[in-house]
Amino acid sequence: MQLTRLVYASHHGGTSEEALRDIFDRSCKNNANDGITGLLIAGDEDFLQLLEGGRTAVAECMMRIMKDDRHQRIRILLAGESESRLFSQWSMRCLRAAEIPLEIQDRYWVNDVFDPVQLPQAKIEGLCLALSEDNSDKTPEMTG
Repeated sequence: MQLTRLVYASHHGGTSEEALRDIFDRSCKNNANDGITGLLIAGDEDFLQLLEGGRTAVAECMMRIMKDDRHQRIRILLAGESESRLFSQWSMRCLRAAEIPLEIQDRYWVNDVFDPVQLPQAKIEGLCLALSEDNSDKTPEMTG
């Protein structure tokens, strides 16, 4: 299996805690079945999600996401082969942007705002790497 990593952003325009919980629960179930791991960051109006797994599984997951009305204006930010997984311990790590440690926000937010579409590739990669390393007290459950 060729490991693939895909990062996209989408606009949700404001999502309820219930909708976010549903996305998390479905993602965990589907991803565990498909061998996908990753990260979902929920901002006030936007999502940033990293998916990693086999090429076909990631593509099929992305197709499901594109059919989900909770994701609008989807933009692929990064896609390609990867040597290793950043989030191997989580079928889906889900974080609210506001709960990300301030030292990480200071490095990666644009004008103090979570705006994934404005992040250059290096910052997206840095943010994902920083969050993969910031896991000492985190569990697979959704935080927030």
